[in-house]
Amino acid sequence: MRPLKKLFLVGAMAAVGGIIANRIGLPVGFLIGAAVVTAVAGLNGMAVQLPPTLYRAALVVVGTGVGLGITTDIVARLGSVFWQIPAAALVSIAISWAMTPLFCRLSGTSLATAHFSLVPAGIAEMAETSARYGADTGTVATMHALRVMLVVLVLPAALTLHAEPQAYTATAMLRSGAWTPGLALALAIGAVAGRLGSLVRIPNPYMLTPILAVVTLSGAGFVAAAEPRFLSGAAQILIGINLGARFDRSTIRRLPRAFATAIPVMLLHLGLMSALAAGMAYLAGIDLPTALLGFATGGTVEMVLTAGAVGASVGIVTAFQVARGVFGNALAGLIYRYGYARSDYRPTERQ
Repeated sequence: MRPLKKLFLVGAMAAVGGIIANRIGLPVGFLIGAAVVTAVAGLNGMAVQLPPTLYRAALVVVGTGVGLGITTDIVARLGSVFWQIPAAALVSIAISWAMTPLFCRLSGTSLATAHFSLVPAGIAEMAETSARYGADTGTVATMHALRVMLVVLVLPAALTLHAEPQAYTATAMLRSGAWTPGLALALAIGAVAGRLGSLVRIPNPYMLTPILAVVTLSGAGFVAAAEPRFLSGAAQILIGINLGARFDRSTIRRLPRAFATAIPVMLLHLGLMSALAAGMAYLAGIDLPTALLGFATGGTVEMVLTAGAVGASVGIVTAFQVARGVFGNALAGLIYRYGYARSDYRPTERQ
């Protein structure tokens, strides 16, 4: 089957899966449903690759929607968790570092592959960085996709099950808007900001720079709009397809032991971070959903979308997730070079 025809077929199935998951009532159901369907299709020989332009457009839509929904009150709340933001990022990386030797032994991968598979940072960034240290980049990318998928499947469902009946009301980010000149202007600003962010190599530029640009102009009163649910839903489906497409069937078949080992290790990491988040929520007076999503090691885009869906503070969750990605990208190589110097492992060892 031709790649374009296969993309349309899997894309249509993913859209149906996203719509069904949304109808069921799952937070970020469009994304979850599309990701699961795409991953299943890929593991059964229908692997697809989403064109980068479509994925970037989806990120711009999400970033613009987040920027339009963040208020000055939300920005002001960041001061109350200023020190927790870098602390959460560093603790998350430290837990991964501590788990790496165990994961290396149990999975049968090289130390480099195990290390870069567990550092909670961006999928593409970790795959690219790991290649410089001799890691198996296919395994690294697949393990990070698994990490994000596990968090996206577990955490929103857990938040929904433990929510009070009226706890999760629609937020400004998800209220149904209209196709207005203000929305067109906001999306255009988001697109330009995303392109500029990519030129200066800002992490996750097509989401983060639209957020910064739109929230600045929105706060100053120059832009006011809300995205239609159809638009935000379509963006979630595209992001879900991109996530599901990262599951590499050949890697999973080649390394079933590593894949099976990664699931409990990553769930343990999620449990530890959730426990720390609950403690921070209690001590700092932050609502539990915001703390859990801020501390979670899911992808930045996925956690921000979940925050909007469950009524958590999108601005605070964004800050936590961005910090984790920045610290992870900056420290992954340094930790690999110097963090195992006293261990019994050799950095160049292959297993």
